[in-house]
Amino acid sequence: MGSVPFNSETFLVIKTANPMNWFKIAFLAFTPILGIPVLAIHTYYSGFEWWMPALFFSLYCLTGLCICAGYHRYYSHRSYECSKLVQLFYAVFGAMSIQNSILQWSSGHRRHHAHAESEWDPYSIKRGFWWAHIIWIFHDDNTAYRQDNVRDLAKDPIVKWQDKWYMWIVILGGFGFPTLVGWLMGNAVAGLLWGGFLRIILVHHSTFFVNSLAHYFGEPTYDENATARDNWAVALLTFGEGYHSFHHRFPSDFRNGVRWFAWDPAKWFISTLKLLGMAHKLNATAAPKIEKARMKAAIKRVEARIAQAEPSISAELRERIQRAHDAFDSALELWRKQAKERKAGLDEQWEETRKMYRTRLKQARREWREVLRAYKALGSTDESPAT
Repeated sequence: MGSVPFNSETFLVIKTANPMNWFKIAFLAFTPILGIPVLAIHTYYSGFEWWMPALFFSLYCLTGLCICAGYHRYYSHRSYECSKLVQLFYAVFGAMSIQNSILQWSSGHRRHHAHAESEWDPYSIKRGFWWAHIIWIFHDDNTAYRQDNVRDLAKDPIVKWQDKWYMWIVILGGFGFPTLVGWLMGNAVAGLLWGGFLRIILVHHSTFFVNSLAHYFGEPTYDENATARDNWAVALLTFGEGYHSFHHRFPSDFRNGVRWFAWDPAKWFISTLKLLGMAHKLNATAAPKIEKARMKAAIKRVEARIAQAEPSISAELRERIQRAHDAFDSALELWRKQAKERKAGLDEQWEETRKMYRTRLKQARREWREVLRAYKALGSTDESPAT
């Protein structure tokens, strides 16, 4: 596993050495044909039974969840730790989604975050919607460079096992298992079409939407300068992965939908694993840091409007913004202090600091609400800052 130097010369070699992969192109074109028109024709002539959509939905959830909670949040970002049994679950059902092995998937995703929207980003939205959605998959990756940023994963025995036997897991699990279920229910072909091809199509494209739609439509809630967007529709399809603005701003957080009402089944699944003692060290970003990022992104969106206001109003707004900014910074410092005190076993100090932290956070939120009220006083009909 050699290390490839990071420079423009290396990039040109990698870029020109990535030929079209006609097998991938044929597979991605062939699966929709079998998964939609052929399935419809077969169902029309052979009949429809309850177990067919049940098989599809069960495997859609299992394989999709293993991509979101496993490939993405556990392996690519190491946002929490989990038991070997859970890791094996991710490895088997993640492979059945047919999105490459953990090693290859994680390498590409880590490169996407490290070099987002640049030429080094394998599925950069800057190259166009369809490139980010699917066309990038049509090209082979460079093996040497691919392994350079996943050295930690390359040492993992489960990852190595899955990488070695990936195609067999795909054949036996991704296609063989639904066919077997269909055979047991009296219609093997229906099992293959519903639990195999239709499920693969929808898992593929719902995942692809994170790279395309969630960089194209939605709100840049946490970073106005990035293309990543919070898109609730994509979140519904991908077990919570559509809150992409938050994820790109805080990639090591085990959550994507950070707000209590946000649809994020992967977050709930990981939290359940923790309750069962099968996951630990869940990485969650401090609330003041999150809210400060929201505030900065919202202000960025209306900065021009503030600048055009009367000097006295503009000055008052900027003063309020600074107070809110300072309050969030102060709350974050108290959050860090109480975390250190709790880790050190200083219970009395921790309780006192925690009270101070909560009070300061409430104050910061009040200051931010004052900013919103002052902004609304401008009488703007334009988009107001997100709360």
